[in-house]
Amino acid sequence: MLCVTGWLLVLFSSAYAEPGFSEVNNELFDKAHLKNITQPGELTYQYKKESFVEDSRQDTIKMQVSNIRNTGRSDLAFDFFTGKFKRPYEPMENQRGNGVFVLFLEFDVHDMKRLTGGEWRYFQRKIRWAMAAGAEKKQVDIDYNGKKVKGTQYIIQPYINDPKNARYKLYASKYYIFTLSEEIPGEIYQVRTIVPDGDTWHEGEAALVDESITFESYEPA
Repeated sequence: MLCVTGWLLVLFSSAYAEPGFSEVNNELFDKAHLKNITQPGELTYQYKKESFVEDSRQDTIKMQVSNIRNTGRSDLAFDFFTGKFKRPYEPMENQRGNGVFVLFLEFDVHDMKRLTGGEWRYFQRKIRWAMAAGAEKKQVDIDYNGKKVKGTQYIIQPYINDPKNARYKLYASKYYIFTLSEEIPGEIYQVRTIVPDGDTWHEGEAALVDESITFESYEPA
């Protein structure tokens, strides 16, 4: 069973990030997402998977924020999924960024290995290179606490131009969509992946697989 400790997560984050190469890299990997959390508490994210490929399911992810320092850094602990799906991620200390999206990417590339028989590091590299190249950017509105708040969305298709993607054709056009907002505690509103029924997908269209984690709430301790 995989166990990711705090220092291993730093290495794993580095495997995705190319700081300074693109806006999406800087927003995800260089930004202090936790600066708007000023007291210890728990963030809850809803996981949802709608799939025509295998079983759909829903679950929760909880991130505990503690030991908030004057620098804006905090200690994090995760309950990443529940029951038989729970993943054994250990606490992370002295963090400035919101690690929930990195853990979701870790989960995703290992799931790609399971689904395709490929090597998870191969998919990890493709995501890294796509982020380094830059992402499509959109301004979006997010419903939060009964009002609309402004957010930014970054979209990549890391496998679309891979000359070897015939080996995993079903997932060759997979989208990764990151939605962030400074109005949301921890700033990561949603990480979503879409496997389209074809080469392209637009919001509102059906997909073969629609998988996401979405911020639900923050409860002070």
